[in-house]
Amino acid sequence: MGGNLKKYISFYTTKHFVLFHRNISFCGLYDHNVINKKAYITALDACSTDIHLILGVELHIHYVPETEAYHCHMFFKNEVTEQSIDDINGILKRLYPQKTVEKKDTSIPTLDKVINEFDNYDFVLLPHGGQSHATFNKAIPPTKKFDTMMERSVYYNQFDGFTARSESKRDETDKYFQKLGISDFVNLVTCSDNYDPDRYPDAKAKDAEPFIPTWMFSQPTFEGFRLSLSEKSRLIYSQTKPESWSEKIESVKYKNEFLDIDVQFSSGLNVVIGGSSSGKTLLVDSIWRKLSKKSFEDSNYKDFDVENINVVNPSEMTPHYLGQNYIMKVIGNDSEQGIEDIEIIKSLFPDNREISAQVGNSLATLKKDLTELIRTVEDIESIEHKMRVTPQVGRLLVLKPIRQNIISTLLPKSNERNSISYENSKKTSHITTLLEIKTILRNNPFVPNYNTTIDELIKVLQTVYKYSEVENSVFTTIENANSTYASILRAESQEDQTKTQQFNELIKQISDYIYLNRKFKKYLHAIASYQVEFETREIKSSGHSLFIKNQYKINKNIVLDVFNNKLKTTCKIATFNDISPEKLYQKNFSGQKPKVADYQDFINRVYKDFENMNKTVYSIITEEGKDFSRLSAGWKTSVLLDLILGYDKDIAPIIIDQPEDNLATKYINDGLVNAIKKVKNTKQIILVSHNATIPMMGDAQQIIYCENKNGVIVIRSSPLEGEIGEKSVLDLIASITDGGKPSIKKRVKKYNLKKFTK
Repeated sequence: MGGNLKKYISFYTTKHFVLFHRNISFCGLYDHNVINKKAYITALDACSTDIHLILGVELHIHYVPETEAYHCHMFFKNEVTEQSIDDINGILKRLYPQKTVEKKDTSIPTLDKVINEFDNYDFVLLPHGGQSHATFNKAIPPTKKFDTMMERSVYYNQFDGFTARSESKRDETDKYFQKLGISDFVNLVTCSDNYDPDRYPDAKAKDAEPFIPTWMFSQPTFEGFRLSLSEKSRLIYSQTKPESWSEKIESVKYKNEFLDIDVQFSSGLNVVIGGSSSGKTLLVDSIWRKLSKKSFEDSNYKDFDVENINVVNPSEMTPHYLGQNYIMKVIGNDSEQGIEDIEIIKSLFPDNREISAQVGNSLATLKKDLTELIRTVEDIESIEHKMRVTPQVGRLLVLKPIRQNIISTLLPKSNERNSISYENSKKTSHITTLLEIKTILRNNPFVPNYNTTIDELIKVLQTVYKYSEVENSVFTTIENANSTYASILRAESQEDQTKTQQFNELIKQISDYIYLNRKFKKYLHAIASYQVEFETREIKSSGHSLFIKNQYKINKNIVLDVFNNKLKTTCKIATFNDISPEKLYQKNFSGQKPKVADYQDFINRVYKDFENMNKTVYSIITEEGKDFSRLSAGWKTSVLLDLILGYDKDIAPIIIDQPEDNLATKYINDGLVNAIKKVKNTKQIILVSHNATIPMMGDAQQIIYCENKNGVIVIRSSPLEGEIGEKSVLDLIASITDGGKPSIKKRVKKYNLKKFTK
């Protein structure tokens, strides 16, 4: 409220003041060049305890005496008392001998003179901007360039914001502050420019645009006001009171001979600070265990009786928790864990059930090929055994004519039988697959009805199986007849018939032997060139691309190593080209570590080794196009924190213990702070940190201070703008955290506490 209030002070009854402050808890009364003592004292007596007055005055200030003066609000940290008002007015009297001045009055002081006169005061300066008259940017010639460090420094270190009735004309002011390099930390506070409480918030000018109140997310105090001015997200311009909500852990309390915890948490960012062994990790680890119902048996703080802490958590949601160094343990080169072991990270990736099924089918094919390979070895070994008990070929020759077994000519060859053979297990598997396809097509409204086609295919498979059964029955009949007739022939001429039959059997064995060796090479090379790769679709999260891929490749060296691992030391195979069926005979299998019992055991063990080579890789391509797996540990941590803080699939609180370890300073200053700011309006974050950048530039809503007092851990809390134990929270941050003073100076440029310059 601005203007000369002397004329209207009689209106300040309790009724008028309460009407004026409807829904408002923080305000000031600003007269030109003097603090209206009577108005402030009357207002102080009239307002309720939930309304906080700030001492303020609206000054005329010259850039140089030759220019028109601009208006500038000055707010003081001092308590509203008659004495404080008298002291400030004493200085103002020296600066403004005449209270009513013209804009070009040469007696109007410059900014540096005002600052010097109030050097012992803690104050905030907000010039007019974004309105039609007496604005800072119009009071200085447009051709003026701030080309000296001194000129920039004066304005950089003094202006914390600017005032106007609304946001509508602030563009020019913003551009001007950009010239000074302070646009990121200078924000608008709206003022009504009202002269009559009965007409609040209407301005004195009839053509003035509507007043838009400024809502401030902070305590209604001088420090809350100052911190809000340097953080855009704390200031909302709206006719109605804005809402900010997120589910939250509300408080933690407990006291015994070792602990004294009395902590309130806020929505948004809660930063836990403290020295070494002060209980920072004790607090967050115990909160997580309590809310997630995890055992305290393996807690490092069990002796502190932490399992009895009282945590108020109305939503009963279990928070996400990343303990100290947990991310580093996951991304370490020797870690047996992967990024998918972080619950939040895994849930961000696309569903991989489809590629899991594809991999399963692929591995099933691999096992089938491996089984065929070793069964072929087993068959070849059997043939060789039979051939070893067959007389030499020369002894099987019969020169004189003998009766032939004409039935043997009816026996089909192996490859002929294979073309007809159809096992019952295959039939069942194929029909099951067709029925699944039938169900999928039937349930899909966009696909024509294929029931008849599928039913016909099933009938065909059943017919194929019947033919296979008939062929097997016929073959068995012919084979039995052949054996019977062979016995009859041997009875007539035992020697000649026996030799002839053995010769014919030998020819068949040689044919089968050649066929099986070709089959062996076919499956061996198929396995040795086995290569499978599946990928899910990409998911975008926090600018990064996430996808899952299953990739495994079996080559000749891998096959050789796996086979050799299952063979006796004396039976190792030198090269892949030396692999032959006889090298894989059961007699060559290892008898200990590992002990391979038989061919089936060999198949199972080799397949297990191959299966273990299949790895599900959770892949990330960063926003900059870099492969996550090739990043340094620090940048890997940065990417994971981006993803964790950007997680929006639930609203559960996130607790992170000291994430800045191993992080690049640039990422902390930019990436981490920005990630925190994006999420803290919708989700509670409790973050342990020893870096001042996080609470200051991340704009913490609440600071939790941990202290070890003679062996007793004391933990208290306060908003960033508040106090803990009669000490300013900003002072605690400055003295305890890394980079405390520079971070505070960056956030609150003109921090008038002189200790920050010592």
